[in-house]
Amino acid sequence: MGAQIGTGAGLAFAEKYLGTDNVSLTFFGDGAARQGMLHETFNLAMTWKLPVIFICENNHYAMGTSVARTSNVVDIYKLADAYDMPGDSVDGMDPEAVHEAVSRAVKRARAGEGPTLLEMKTYRYKGHSMSDPQKYRTKEEVEQYKERDPVETSREKLLDYFKVPLADIEVIDERVRAEVEECVRFAEESPWPSDDELLKDVYVQQDYPFIMD
Repeated sequence: MGAQIGTGAGLAFAEKYLGTDNVSLTFFGDGAARQGMLHETFNLAMTWKLPVIFICENNHYAMGTSVARTSNVVDIYKLADAYDMPGDSVDGMDPEAVHEAVSRAVKRARAGEGPTLLEMKTYRYKGHSMSDPQKYRTKEEVEQYKERDPVETSREKLLDYFKVPLADIEVIDERVRAEVEECVRFAEESPWPSDDELLKDVYVQQDYPFIMD
């Protein structure tokens, strides 16, 4: 858990080495934020001013343990302070706030100013897995967060503020529903992959002529 934090910084190092303006967006949860990998990576990312944005999706619970039970620091964006890294707390339930925060961080990275830590405060309505009984939270808490569901609040804003016709939104809803159903159908009807696909893109076969057998 948390291995992608180092990998994301490694990808950013490659982009800086190649001289591109690409930026690595590295996602992890509040549980992974407790891993040592995070601190080692933050240190190097700031030292080398890597073009990477660390995005912590803080939904308040790891596999089943609340943030408050795993650390004295419950505002995860503050972890950036130890490395003099810019860090922001963002309303992850607000698509516009997320867009603006990421845009600022990307601009910084492309200007050569290094990484940013964005803590997206969000929520998950379902359990961590099918075997999760969710006994660590109340039904009332879940319902409270559902009132701020970003899909519904965005829909309301399109209707009330931007005056988008309801018929247009219904067309979008139907288009999305059809796309999801097609994806499900494709997955269910696709054949199982062959055994030779097991290690594909996992290992790279490289010949080194200077190595003697």
